[in-house]
Amino acid sequence: MYTEKFVLDKPYFQECFDESIKLSDHNKPKYFLLVLLIALGLFSIYWLAEHYLGNFLILLAVVECLAFYYRRPWWIARQMLSRASGSTVELHIDETHIEAKNPYKHYQLTWQEIDSIIETEKGLILKSNKKMQYLSNRSISDDTRIFILSQTKK
Repeated sequence: MYTEKFVLDKPYFQECFDESIKLSDHNKPKYFLLVLLIALGLFSIYWLAEHYLGNFLILLAVVECLAFYYRRPWWIARQMLSRASGSTVELHIDETHIEAKNPYKHYQLTWQEIDSIIETEKGLILKSNKKMQYLSNRSISDDTRIFILSQTKK
């Protein structure tokens, strides 16, 4: 019924990350883990006199902070290094399912598998079985977007 094409390029990946992270479980630092690592590190240094272990645990907390701070560029870099980067995705949408194909990956979601469709500022997020698929408004027409949103109301 509807066929769309788009390229998996850096702006698409940036938009995908920015719109998806708001709904993710990974949008906040792991405060409990950080406090625990630092507390165990200080305990190891001052009460056990194990300086190497204490320094290691504190350094692990610093690495965790850096991983959180640089999660966006790291995720985008990994996507850009993947085989699918730069390839064209062909999206087929009809009354029964959504199908996306590129030379390296193929997935198909029936409307029954999709738990919810979340409309964001720049696109749609399809949630199903703990997976999220992002569709940018730049890559789909208004008619296609309206059709996708109407399928959730059935």
